[in-house]
Parts: sequence; structure tokens; C-alpha cells
Amino acid sequence: MSDDLMQGLLFAGFGDQPTVDDRVADTELRLCTLNINRPSPARAHRLVDWLAATRSNVLVLTEVQAGPACDLIRTTLNAHGYLLHTTPGWRDQRFHTIVAAKGFRLHAVQPPGFDPRIAAVDLTSAGGTIRLVGVYAPTNGMTPDSSQRRHAFQQQFTAYVADILHPRLCVTGDLNVVEPGHRPHLPNFEDHDYAFYRELLDLGLSDAYRRCHPDGTDHSWVSPRFGSQRLDHALISDSSILSSCAYDHAPRLQELTDHSSLQLTAALAS
Repeated sequence: MSDDLMQGLLFAGFGDQPTVDDRVADTELRLCTLNINRPSPARAHRLVDWLAATRSNVLVLTEVQAGPACDLIRTTLNAHGYLLHTTPGWRDQRFHTIVAAKGFRLHAVQPPGFDPRIAAVDLTSAGGTIRLVGVYAPTNGMTPDSSQRRHAFQQQFTAYVADILHPRLCVTGDLNVVEPGHRPHLPNFEDHDYAFYRELLDLGLSDAYRRCHPDGTDHSWVSPRFGSQRLDHALISDSSILSSCAYDHAPRLQELTDHSSLQLTAALAS
């Protein structure tokens, strides 16, 4: 398969009904990260309408599962003019992550992620290039096997991010860990979960939400049984470009998914 054809398959896009002003992407990143919780086709229709209404120029969708609902989301985002990226092999895995962007040129980061749960792209516009890594980390199954699998993924992912560091890097998605000092305290998280979060920060990344809200108490997943948790994160290397970062709880409250979205704005122009 030719490189041009492969790129066309990875970054397919069409349509002349944009939902965001392409000129904004020259100077501003408007990112929406959302765990879509493997929707049914009926819920996928509602989800994609909500996503388009955010007027984001970059979407990171996690906990995506191949099938009719995923195909509907991909086709509809294509029709809205978004270019899509997923890591090769995504159809053969249980879960994957989608990056969708418009107003940017997209280039797959090399080497690619070691798992379709990871989607890494360079987004380039007149404002320069920002490297985006979307990720859906394994969930906390609260069993020894789950802990081992989660820990192995966390170690591999930290090493991968260290290998592809960039002056403008944003790692975002459902990391399935909470920050040290999370309130409420959640005893089901283990030392390696907190170490994973700290090690990503040690690579020079800042927690965008915590940067904007030092005392914020938002949670992105709410459970009376397991404790409300801030699982969805955006970690950014150049915090000087950060304009805002906040959770939008509408997708969860409207039962579009069981997570809140995380929305970030960053100024890209020099």
C-alpha cells in the first residue's frame, strides 16, 4: 500500500459544513477530551451532535470500540470536516482512541503508540506544531491481574512519552488514575497508579486543570460505590500557552456517557 493511500485511510475527511472556524486553528487549540463509553448507535448519534456543538477544533475520544456506533461517529465527524487518526490495528483490539481535528495538518508521530489505546499526532497550523497524545489507559479492575496489566501499560506508556517528547506536548485522555492527594481518598488505587501520574509530570508536563484551578474539586466520573474520581486529564509541557481548562459535566448529566468532558484552550501563535 502506498504512503499516500495509507495517509488517506488514516486521515480521511470530507464535507463542506464546518462546525468550527478553521481560522481559529491558526492561533488557538480548542480541545475536547471525552470517554464515550462504547456507545450504542442511538447514543452515538446524540454524542456526535453534542461533540459538534462544542465547536472544538480537536477531539480526543477514548473507550471507543469498533463496530456500527464507532463507524457512525467516524463517518459523521468526517462529514463535519474533521480529519481522523487512529493507531493501525484498532479494529482488532477491544478498545482504541480517536483523534479528530480540523484546521490543522495531521502527521502521525513516529514511532506510533504500542497499542491502539494510544493515538499520537502532530497538529500543525500557522501557529506552529503541537504534539498530541490521546490515551485510554486500562481501568482499575481491583484484582491482582488488573493491577499487573495496568502497571505494565503505565510503564510502557511513560517510556513511550519520554521517547517522543516535544516542546509543545499535550497528553490527554482517560488515564484511569487520580492525582496524589485526590479528594475523596480512594483506597482502590495503588502506589504504581500515583507513581504513573507523578512520572508523567517528571517528564516536564503540567496538569492543565490543576494549573488553572489549584483548589478545584471537579470529578470526571461519579460513583456512589467506588467514590467520585478525576480520571480524565490533560497534561501539557508548555503551560505558558494555556488559556483555560475545565470540565463540562453535560455529557454525563445528559447520559450521553458516564464521563464528563475535559475542555482546554491554548494559544498557539507566537
